[in-house]
Amino acid sequence: MVLYNRFILYGVNRFYYYGIVLYASTCFLFAYLYINLPHYENSLRDILLSQSIDGTDASSDRLIRALVNPDKDFLEENSHNPELRVQNEKLLESFKNRNISSAYVIFFFENQFFFLLDSSLEDRGEFGEVFKLEERNSFLSAKESKSRKIVIQDSISDLGFTLIKPISTDKNSVFLVIDYTQKTYNSLTSLLRLSVRTIMIFLILVLLLLTFFIFYFLRNLYIRNRMYTNPKTGTFYRSYLTDHYEKINFSNYYIVLADIDFFKRINDLYGQENGDKVINSVMKKIFLSLKKEDMFIQYGGEEFLLLISKKNSSIESFKYRLEDIRVMVERLNINISKDIVKLTLSFGAFIQSEVASSLQDAIHKADTALYESKHKGRNRIHYFDVSDEKLIYREKLKELIESDNLVCYYQPIMHLEENRLSHYEALLRLKDGDNIIFPDKILPELEDSYFYSRISMNVIEYNLKKLRANNKLKVSINLSADDLLNDSILSLLIKNSEIAERLLIEILENKSVDYHRVETSIQTLRIFGYKICIDDFGSGYSNIDHLLHLSIDYLKLDGVMIRNIDNDKKVHSIIEALVFFCETNSIKVVAEFVENQEIVELLKGFGVEYGQGYHFSRPMPYEHFFKDDKKEDS
Repeated sequence: MVLYNRFILYGVNRFYYYGIVLYASTCFLFAYLYINLPHYENSLRDILLSQSIDGTDASSDRLIRALVNPDKDFLEENSHNPELRVQNEKLLESFKNRNISSAYVIFFFENQFFFLLDSSLEDRGEFGEVFKLEERNSFLSAKESKSRKIVIQDSISDLGFTLIKPISTDKNSVFLVIDYTQKTYNSLTSLLRLSVRTIMIFLILVLLLLTFFIFYFLRNLYIRNRMYTNPKTGTFYRSYLTDHYEKINFSNYYIVLADIDFFKRINDLYGQENGDKVINSVMKKIFLSLKKEDMFIQYGGEEFLLLISKKNSSIESFKYRLEDIRVMVERLNINISKDIVKLTLSFGAFIQSEVASSLQDAIHKADTALYESKHKGRNRIHYFDVSDEKLIYREKLKELIESDNLVCYYQPIMHLEENRLSHYEALLRLKDGDNIIFPDKILPELEDSYFYSRISMNVIEYNLKKLRANNKLKVSINLSADDLLNDSILSLLIKNSEIAERLLIEILENKSVDYHRVETSIQTLRIFGYKICIDDFGSGYSNIDHLLHLSIDYLKLDGVMIRNIDNDKKVHSIIEALVFFCETNSIKVVAEFVENQEIVELLKGFGVEYGQGYHFSRPMPYEHFFKDDKKEDS
């Protein structure tokens, strides 16, 4: 079902299909030729013999013209004139050569063949003597067809083959018979055997080459199937979608993204191996509920892409099917470590796929609907509404990200005591024509979407380019705790660790932090030279647990505290305590929202080492600071 109906062997890999058919046809042809080889060998032998005597055939025509007087009856004249017979027999004798052993003339009378002329000196056939036939049928065939015949003399050891050629007469059947030597026949048959062997060797080589190529392509097909298909569930990996993106006619499908709700808890509680078993169990159940025209792709770890065929499926029936899948998964009891695990799925679906500009566009719309499903309580289905302005805005954000409109603005972080630049913070922006979209209009809209991690990857890659282009540049970038648990992001950072001294990691606030796993990632990054900072401490979800559980190098105080630093004694006490804690644990403190010199002096008095805010500079494009740097260098 997977390989034929789902993988569409005939449609997607038509070349392999044709290869198998060609190979099977060649094997059948080879077997057929081998079985019928004697018949074809005889036919080929006759063709070769016929071609070999074409040269002597013209000479025999001249001999016949010399023997036959067109004005007289040949048989009657030679029967009654012994001198003429002697003369004609001399002509026959002169016709013989090293390839011809004998030449004679016979005639047919009263259902018998008789000698008329014979040039042989030994075993001579006298006039009127009955001609004893080994191949009577061949002579009769020549008589009936009045055309030349070739007879292979298998029963006569010193003869190879015989040419029977009718002599044109009106009343009687008279034939010129020429016997060719065994040597002549052997030379022809040796050529025949060589030809047959050559043909057979050629066919064998063709068969072997076809076997090799078919095996090679089928092996590649098998490897690609293993690469594309999860052997435990029969579903596709995302690589299938990547490699066949252009071949999928997405307008023929309803597009659905499904995500296992709170799956991280399963991994945390039972481990990744058991988590994979849970995913496979869910995928098997969903897969079995689909039709052969549908496609099931494991889009992410616990995220699935369903392409439900519109063929013979109305919108209402599609919605019923999707609800059946949701309820089926909700009722599953999955056994792990003697526990029964219950799961739910959130779905985002896009029905009007025909209006999408591409498959990726259709998937984006399904992902936007999935986001809505999660934020409305999970374990539900949400359908993308092409008239919903909020959904359209999210689509616009995704399109801007996909079209490389993501940029970073940079804000300097200053060493307060020395009044010098320490480094820059890279701040996310999206360009929408002449407009700039800020993070507070981007990140909340895409939270819990797979695009969130895509943004983080793009920010890292954007800054890696800037750091490689300018070896004086030092920046910090913002990543969420979830980003630090993303293998792709960690791999990207580790791969580029040679510039770790100039790339700081600021951990953004998060709803829930798995401190053990995040700490493991932090320790890995620190081994490769990265410095870690807690961002926005004192607001949102950032709290004292971050300081107690995570190994950090910098602590950034949120602007809420800094704004009130000049008139709020409670803020003074908190900052003093935090600075003391950080100094004791070798953590450097950075203050945000430094808006004037008065705040700078207060911070210096508390022992805060670094500051960031409008007092020093607003966030600006990279080119702004790069130009300034060039002027300073000059």
